[in-house]
Amino acid sequence: MNPATLKIIAAVLSLIGSGLLAWRVKGILEALALVVKAHEVNIQQLMRPSGDIYNLANSTEHVENAQQYGLLVLGFLCLIASAALQLISLLVAP
Repeated sequence: MNPATLKIIAAVLSLIGSGLLAWRVKGILEALALVVKAHEVNIQQLMRPSGDIYNLANSTEHVENAQQYGLLVLGFLCLIASAALQLISLLVAP
């Protein structure tokens, strides 16, 4: 394989890896934000015992669902492969 082909493959892997990581981080942050909001509502209800009380249980389930490590690992592997291919393309270059 020539260095230009390796650089193109490295760039594609870098794009895929970055996209996967960004997507997973967004999902994790959304789940954590939901749990924090639910926790805040529960604290506010404890501070003012009169009025409606909402049960916001099982919010940790959203965080557990967001912990899909497969895509995170795949994203990091794509970035590592991209860096390795870029290094190889530099070593193979004439």
